[in-house]
Amino acid sequence: MPHLAHIALVIRDYDEALAFYVGKLGFELVEDSYQPA
Repeated sequence: MPHLAHIALVIRDYDEALAFYVGKLGFELVEDSYQPA
């Protein structure tokens, strides 16, 4: 069965996006590391 392994998104508000994808959609946060702009 096909599945997503890795995905990168450009977002405006990190905390809001994290709450949506992990909290509402049930995605699993595997790594959360700082990426300098």
